[in-house]
Amino acid sequence: MKFLLTGTTGFLGSHLCMHLLSAGHQVVGMKRNNSSLALFNSVKDHYLNGSTDGLKEKFGLTSVSLNKEKLELGLVQNFTWVEADMLDTDSLLDVMNEQFDAVFHCAAMVSFRKSDDQKMLENNIVGTANMVNTCLKTNNLTLIHVSSVAALSRSENSDIIDIDSEWMESPYNTTYAKSKYYSELEVWRGKEEGLKIGIINPGIIMGVGNGHTPQQQFINIIKSGNPFVPAGSNGFVWVDNLCQQIIDIHQNNNYGKRILGVTNNLSYETFFHTIADFIGKKRPTWLIAGLTYKTLYAITWLTDKFRIPFPISNDLVVSTSRKSVYS
Repeated sequence: MKFLLTGTTGFLGSHLCMHLLSAGHQVVGMKRNNSSLALFNSVKDHYLNGSTDGLKEKFGLTSVSLNKEKLELGLVQNFTWVEADMLDTDSLLDVMNEQFDAVFHCAAMVSFRKSDDQKMLENNIVGTANMVNTCLKTNNLTLIHVSSVAALSRSENSDIIDIDSEWMESPYNTTYAKSKYYSELEVWRGKEEGLKIGIINPGIIMGVGNGHTPQQQFINIIKSGNPFVPAGSNGFVWVDNLCQQIIDIHQNNNYGKRILGVTNNLSYETFFHTIADFIGKKRPTWLIAGLTYKTLYAITWLTDKFRIPFPISNDLVVSTSRKSVYS
């Protein structure tokens, strides 16, 4: 089968590309003309070297291995790069002027900095709308969209969140969450206009890759000697398992609905402590609760308002204080 993949140079897109190629599929990887290939190449080397994810194994889980020979062959014979920008509809039309068995839409901007809010909203919402419209115009009528658990409802009255939870306004909704929710609405609109759509809502995506990945960010926080740990909990998913879930949507014709992508529900305290043990650093023990939470909330509210650089945003302080459990 032949697939178009957006966000190919990103964390999830790089991993998904390797999984598709090792399964014998053709992949056309979309990237901007100035995109760095550093992360993509590190993920490629990870699989070609047969490496495992030590942190994943620390959580008692097994890394997914790929067929090295098929991957090597796929990278040579079944993979091509194309340049396009999701905010440039002409470039999208050029790329999609051929037929694909499905389009995997992984590209998205993730940021919790107030200064990035407008850019992120445009990239994620307008970019997704452009992908939907171009699929319809070019008769590429099968679209798999990677959303986020952030796009699910966060009720004030319950910590339990399931795949059918309807969106509601909440102080726990970050700008990133809003961008993913409204992106989803564009995909559902596409369904009404004739697209065959699948949506997966992953938790925080963990896994190997050299760059600005969630796993590396968490490791860097612990390495820095940070003593603080959020009081909340969240859903996490390992990227290799998530790739299999995404591919299964197409293989099993599991379209027309949302699918939850969460491997573990973990408190941030457990999560931070496991990472600290893995890298041999001191466990952070200062829980961000009570007076500590109120103080950090006030500081980040001021730094956000006056655009003062600070390591954490007010959105993130609030959202990580919540105990979210996905089922």
